[in-house]
Amino acid sequence: MSGINFTDALNEWLEQVSKLANLTPDQQTNITKAGAELYKEKLEQATKSKHYSSHDDKTYGHMADNITFQGADIDGKKTGISSVGWNNHYHAMNALRLNDGTKSIRADHFVTELQDSEEVKNEVLMAEKNEYEKLVKKVGGD
Repeated sequence: MSGINFTDALNEWLEQVSKLANLTPDQQTNITKAGAELYKEKLEQATKSKHYSSHDDKTYGHMADNITFQGADIDGKKTGISSVGWNNHYHAMNALRLNDGTKSIRADHFVTELQDSEEVKNEVLMAEKNEYEKLVKKVGGD
């Protein structure tokens, strides 16, 4: 055998895996933020293509221009989750009505279709995978 100690190599590998298995909320957030940012762009595109108007609302602006993301859950707590949505109640409620429909508005499910899109899911996962791989290199894994 060449001078490689199997036990040392196995312990080193186990240490790297343990670091990656026990990610901190900040590390998890860095990963999910990459996916959230990409999803935000896709949601803006879907909203603009289906619901952009020439109406000039001085108070709230256009719904498609008021989508945001944060590296936290909906309550603002850093748990490793990132959230995407509208930055005010007015647009969030309009999006809900347009997506789900009402008695007088026919639903078009623009948000639901985006959430269910395999293409979008794969793109979000790839963005998160790229961030994860950066973290793996930083920790020293392969």
